[in-house]
Amino acid sequence: MKRVIAGLRVRLARLRPRHVPIAFKLALVMTLLLVLGMTTLGLLISDKQNHLIRTQLHDFGNAMAAQLASQASEPILSENSLSLSLLTANLGEEAKVLGASIYAHSGELLSASGIQPALASSALASPKGGAHPWFYRDPAAAPERVISFVAPAMYQDVRVGSVVVTLSASLMDRAASEARTAVIFATLAMILLASLLAYWLSRRLSLPIHRLMEATEAIGRGDLATRIHQQRNDEIGYLFEGFNNMAAGLLKKSQVEQVFSRYVSKSVADKVLANLDEVRLVDRPIEATVLFADITGFTAMSEELEPCQVSELLNEYFSYISRACALYGGVVDKFIGDCAMLVFGVLEDDTDHAFNAVSCGVLIQQMAARLNQQRRAEGRPEVHFRIGINCGAMLAGNLGSDERMEYTVVGDAVNLASRLCCEAAPDQIIIREQLFNMLQPRIVARREQALSIRGKSLPVQAYSVRDIRTDARKTLESNLQQILQHHTQSPVRRAVDHA
Repeated sequence: MKRVIAGLRVRLARLRPRHVPIAFKLALVMTLLLVLGMTTLGLLISDKQNHLIRTQLHDFGNAMAAQLASQASEPILSENSLSLSLLTANLGEEAKVLGASIYAHSGELLSASGIQPALASSALASPKGGAHPWFYRDPAAAPERVISFVAPAMYQDVRVGSVVVTLSASLMDRAASEARTAVIFATLAMILLASLLAYWLSRRLSLPIHRLMEATEAIGRGDLATRIHQQRNDEIGYLFEGFNNMAAGLLKKSQVEQVFSRYVSKSVADKVLANLDEVRLVDRPIEATVLFADITGFTAMSEELEPCQVSELLNEYFSYISRACALYGGVVDKFIGDCAMLVFGVLEDDTDHAFNAVSCGVLIQQMAARLNQQRRAEGRPEVHFRIGINCGAMLAGNLGSDERMEYTVVGDAVNLASRLCCEAAPDQIIIREQLFNMLQPRIVARREQALSIRGKSLPVQAYSVRDIRTDARKTLESNLQQILQHHTQSPVRRAVDHA
C-alpha cells in the first residue's frame, strides 16, 4: 500500500507544472484589473443612461399632463363635453401618447381616448400639486408596460378634476436595454483590447526576466562564459550588469581553482578554498602510508636528451603516477625532481591505506613495464622506477612560512620510506618487515637482506614486493588498462609521438 501511495505522489508531482510563467501572471493581474475597471465604468454609464432616459420620459409625461390639465379646467367647470373630447382626441394623436382621459372632481370619467389605465380613486384624488407617474401592466388593455401621469385640473387654485396621460414605458425600457447592450459590447471590446495589450506588455516586461533565468540556468550547468548582451538604462539594466559581473567572478574563481588544483592536491585545494578565512590547515598526528617512486638512471638519461624532451618525459610519467595514485585513494604530496612522493590515508579516512599504497606501487611498476615495451619498439630509452613504501605514525600539516607554505607529512616513517626508495633496485618495490607482516596474506613478497639505513641504529629487514593476491588482482588489471587507454589518448602522448 505504501508503494502505491508513493507511486501516486510521484505521478502527481510529475503532472504538477513546475512554475507558472511570470508573463501569464502579469497578464492575468492586468486583465483582472482592467475587467474590474471597465465593468465598473460600464455599470456606471449604464445606470447614468437609464436615469437620463427615465428623467426625459418623466419630464415629457409631466409636461403633457400639466398642459392637458391647464386646458381642461374650464371645460370641466362648464361641462363642455365637446371641448373635452377634442382635447383627449388631439392628445391621442401624438405618437408617444397611448391614451388620455379627463375626470371630474368626483372621479367620474368625462372624456377619454386610447388606453385607459385602471387607476384607483385615491390616485385621482391625490392632494399633491404636480403630475405623478404610475407604472402598471394590463395585458387586456395593452401588451406592453405603460406609465400614466396624473395631474390635477386647477381653476383659480381650486381643484375641479384630474387628467391622466398614458405613455409607453417600453420605449424607455427599450432605450435602456439598447444603451445597456451598447455599454456591454463596448466594455467587452475594451476588455479584449486591454487583455491583448496586457499580454503584450507583460511579455515585454517578462522577456528580460526570461533572459536572466536562461543565463542563470546556463551558469548552473557550468557554462560560466554566459553573458547577457543587452544595454538598458533602468533597474533591469543594472541587474544584467550585476549578473555579468557575477558570472565573470565565478569564471575567474573557477580558473583559479583549476590552476590551484594543479599545483597542490585536489583534496588540499578543496579544503583551502572551502575556508579562505583560515588558510592554515591544522597539524595533526596520523597513521598513514608514504610511497616514494624514483626514476633510476635519470641523470645519465638527461645528458642524452634535450631539456624539452626531459620535461616531456617527466610530465608524461608523472601524469601516469598521478592517475595511479588517485585510483587507490591517495594524493600526490609533491614531485621532487624525478621523484614522486605519494601519501595514503592522510586527507581522507582510509583504513586500508597500507594495502592501497602497495597496490599503487605494483601498478606503477607494471605500467612502466608495459610502456617500456613500446619505448623499445620505438627506439626510445626505457624508464625504470625504484619504489620505497613505509607505514607508520607521522605528522600531517603545513610547512613553510606565512608567505609560502605546503601541506605535507613529516616524521621518521616518512624518512624511512625515502631511504628504502634509495636502496631499491630498478623495477623493485621495497617495504620493511613490519609492513610485510601486516599485509602478508594479501601480497607476494620476497625476503631481502637487512639494510643499514643512515640514521638507524639497527639494520632494517627489507622485503621486495612482486605482486598482490586474491580479488585485488582484477582491480589492478582494470586500473592498468584504464591508465594505458588514457595514455594513448592523452595530449602529452600525441605530442611525443609527433616529435
